[in-house]
Amino acid sequence: MSPKKRPILTRVQEDFDPIELAQPDFVTVLKLVWHTAVSVLRERPGQILASAFLLLMVWGFHGNLDLLRVVVPGYWGPGVGIGMRPQLIPGIPWDDELISFWAGALILVAAPMAIIRLGFRERWSQYGLGLPARGRRKLAVWGFLTLTALSLPAFYLGAQSADMQKLYPLYRPFADNLGFVLYELTYSPFFLAIEFIFRGYLLFGLESITPSHVRAAGGGAGAPLFFGKYALLIQMLSYTAWHLGKPLPELWGTLIWGIAAGAIAWAVRSIWPVVMSHWLLNVFLDWLIVHKLMLYKG
Repeated sequence: MSPKKRPILTRVQEDFDPIELAQPDFVTVLKLVWHTAVSVLRERPGQILASAFLLLMVWGFHGNLDLLRVVVPGYWGPGVGIGMRPQLIPGIPWDDELISFWAGALILVAAPMAIIRLGFRERWSQYGLGLPARGRRKLAVWGFLTLTALSLPAFYLGAQSADMQKLYPLYRPFADNLGFVLYELTYSPFFLAIEFIFRGYLLFGLESITPSHVRAAGGGAGAPLFFGKYALLIQMLSYTAWHLGKPLPELWGTLIWGIAAGAIAWAVRSIWPVVMSHWLLNVFLDWLIVHKLMLYKG
């Protein structure tokens, strides 16, 4: 029986062959859809990419937790309706921001950690959550210092941008310096979430792909598949795409930060140097804007 006379479902589940790819028909289109869906369920690259982007969608546009706003009308989102929105957490004026930051850590860090341990049966340290190894700690310190020092001028110039001043800090105004410090401390989980999902889960997850992660699935490409250095590019492009809609200085800066932070995390096998750098630089940015605009009540 020729391939064209076989049942459509049988043909869809078969692998591709060079003749079919050279002369595709409508069943070939169905096969592309089928094999893509199967890869999400059975193959490591598809599992990592699909779960990362699904979790980012759950966190929402720029971490706004849009789904939460549907079920909790009193939640407006970070930076929205300050002074007018309902108080969800007594005693914490930046409660919506706090909810977004910690939800990000839960969705983008805790959930992938569960996937890594329960699904992949691997260690969290393989995805950058461990401290740098002894032989790489000096490199980690120098990477942190260099990344921070070279980024300071860009963050200083960013604080002079009117668009950046409209957006940051996400919560304002502050009653005093103590209020600013407490807010910035609660801001730190945001950077753990951002750096881990891109520089940890995506980067380390994709760069460690081997042929067995694809062939063993029984439903995808038969040739060896290595992401290698392209894992660095994929996480940077994904990180940049997540920033679409942000002020231009921040958006274009993600191209450089994504590559530089990814390279440092990969070299030291840990995300912690870039997490600390990213957080401290944003504290610096917020501080500059707060004092420039005098965003204090008293």
